[in-house]
Amino acid sequence: MKIAITGHTAGIGKSFARYFARRGHEIVGVSRREGFNIRSTPKVFGHIQDCDMFINNAQAGFAQTELLYKLWTTWHDQPKLIWLISSMVATNKQSHNEEYKAQKQALENAFYNLKNKARCRLVLIRPGTVATQPYNTVGVDAADVDTWVNSVCDYWIDAQNKQLWVEEISLGFVQQSVLEL
Repeated sequence: MKIAITGHTAGIGKSFARYFARRGHEIVGVSRREGFNIRSTPKVFGHIQDCDMFINNAQAGFAQTELLYKLWTTWHDQPKLIWLISSMVATNKQSHNEEYKAQKQALENAFYNLKNKARCRLVLIRPGTVATQPYNTVGVDAADVDTWVNSVCDYWIDAQNKQLWVEEISLGFVQQSVLEL
């Protein structure tokens, strides 16, 4: 399978790229570091339109949502797959960054508007705190990025093997004290 991933050079996107590459999939990387700013929808779209799966991971304003609509318009009648990486912040009542929250809410609204209208399948994935930033500490306030990605992918693949469809995944970090209850 040919899988396009935005933000594939760091964090969650990089971990998804490693996960799927290890399983023999062709990765089409779309990253600012390699000349693909997702705000340039036509350029990015041209690079990913021939793929079988798209992991819409990179965040830049409302570009994630714009890219989804552009790709969905082309893929809607094809048996392709789009994973949308949102955030648990989108559903939290309070947020430290209201602009980011609104951007993720727009992505989720697009998901709910499009998810049952075509052959192209959409999956909404909400990470909790994952250690992708220098201020995060694995095991203290955030999940390890590879552990998080492996868990998401393994869960989704296991469901597919059992002929179950997963539309949404919310997977966050649990502190040790919660596990001990």
